Amino acid sequence: MTQPRRVKARSPQTAPKLRALRYPPGVPSIVPHFDFRVAFGVATDQGKRRETLEDAYLVAPELSLFAVADGMGGHAGGEEAARLALDELRRSLAGDSAQRLIRSYVASPGLEIRRRVFNCLRLAVEQANRRVREEAAQRPELAGMGTTLDVAWLARDRAFLAHAGDSRAYLARDRATLQLTQDHAQIESLKAEGKLHADAKQTSQNRLLNAVGLTDAIQVDTLFVQLARGDRLLLCSDGVHGQIDGEARLGELIRSGSAQAAADALVAEAGVQGRDNATAVVVALADRFVQRAEVDRGLAPSDLEGARSSPLLSGVPLPQVLATLAVAVEIELSSGEAVPQVVTSDRVAYVVLEGLVQCPGGRMVGGGALLFPESLVGVVGREALPVVEQRARLLRLRADDFQEICDADPELSAQLFKNLAQHLARLRVPGASG
Repeated sequence: MTQPRRVKARSPQTAPKLRALRYPPGVPSIVPHFDFRVAFGVATDQGKRRETLEDAYLVAPELSLFAVADGMGGHAGGEEAARLALDELRRSLAGDSAQRLIRSYVASPGLEIRRRVFNCLRLAVEQANRRVREEAAQRPELAGMGTTLDVAWLARDRAFLAHAGDSRAYLARDRATLQLTQDHAQIESLKAEGKLHADAKQTSQNRLLNAVGLTDAIQVDTLFVQLARGDRLLLCSDGVHGQIDGEARLGELIRSGSAQAAADALVAEAGVQGRDNATAVVVALADRFVQRAEVDRGLAPSDLEGARSSPLLSGVPLPQVLATLAVAVEIELSSGEAVPQVVTSDRVAYVVLEGLVQCPGGRMVGGGALLFPESLVGVVGREALPVVEQRARLLRLRADDFQEICDADPELSAQLFKNLAQHLARLRVPGASG
């Protein structure tokens, strides 16, 4: 197997001296604000068909902050965009206001403080976007430069994630690997809108629609996931995920050996094709050393009751409800946004926690509603997508993860599929969204 060419970081955000002194590679270490010891690994490769390395990464364990950027714009442009974005991200989140905010979340978690953390992340990415745009305007040789950006900010037992572009974030667990982000690219957008089949393959014409530096306005997706001992987060450029065949193989590599060994293995396998720059940052959770009396359970009691009232979970005992929702990802959508049925080629369903969503035909649904139940039985609808009427929080559940839950617990499986069958029968419309 081709070994990755390890490239020394050229910008200060990777802080190699600090890593060597305070955070020995491969040794689980304590990082601020986080309840688990973590180990991390980084690998990067220029690729056989690239003259320059336009990927960059941010490993800042002293801030519990990790990121990957994949620059574009050719030669100096892409490299500069990635560097500027990561510099600005670090500057923003290392600032006094951001650090006070994350400490406030650690001290007293809850929905409102979570929203403030997400807003802080969005503002940091938006500021990075402005910085890249301003630099490109001042230097004609950098015109058109941009970069993808994926960020993980760790606090308590959670990861706050921000995403723009077609690099990706994954969460690997013992039995499942979850792709957390949706590519902001033309093919994925068409799949999400139901205009292209979920299994359609990527092509070289998969145009990037959103990234840092492309336009004055940037779309920043945010996600909030609970973490546990043994979990691994992967942030990677498309030179990694685009070259590895299948999510199962990707999951095997993420879980292979130490965090550094996993990063090396991912980039080495991607390098067999060698078509692009490839960068992987792997964060591995070791033992939990902080036990807190006050826990952010993610779902408030009212949210949990709303979820239990959904057609999918009606009559299901609480422990099995929690088991089902353990693989769900909480997202927020703003008014006017469409709710996609396909995310990164995966069929998904949603339980509405809060807000209002208008379904095709004008029907309005709120907390407890189940969107795209047909996804969980392998069907993609052909109707228009639901649209958020009033800012909404939803739990997103992938069909593959739902099937794994069912495979592991036959009794729970029987109850869930019974609920699904009854709900789909009530809807009486094949492919209905909710």
